[in-house]
Amino acid sequence: MDYEKYLEEINIYIKKSTKKQRIFVVFVLLVVLLVVIIAINPAKKMLEIRNSQRRSDVVNILNSVYQYSIEHNGALPESITSEPTMICKSGALSCDGLVDISEIANNKRYLLLKVPVDPKEKNVNSSGYQISKLANGRISVSAPLAENNAVISLSK
Repeated sequence: MDYEKYLEEINIYIKKSTKKQRIFVVFVLLVVLLVVIIAINPAKKMLEIRNSQRRSDVVNILNSVYQYSIEHNGALPESITSEPTMICKSGALSCDGLVDISEIANNKRYLLLKVPVDPKEKNVNSSGYQISKLANGRISVSAPLAENNAVISLSK
């Protein structure tokens, strides 16, 4: 059966169908579409994508700060303390009360061209990521804005 004949038969069938049948077909198609959208769940997918980005950002920040400490005989930027503190954004208006790692972010050797920003961060100065120096000398970076009760935190 060729394509034109097939379309013609569909048109004949549609013309013969009653209004109730047409409404029923549209209703069934809408239900199928709704089931597909629920199965895909775009909101959940976006949440997973944002958390995945956070994991990647935490790894990148941690690796860059760790590389900096190796090249500076274990020293870290002075603003990193034992208290978990938000990291200042690149190009922020003010880094008061935040950890400034701009010397790491502005150096191509550390592979962090700019401080990553959490997808949900609203503060104009904060990146949405926390950093601290642990008692054992390790560095800890976390994403406190992680969604769906995810805990995103790494230490090195």
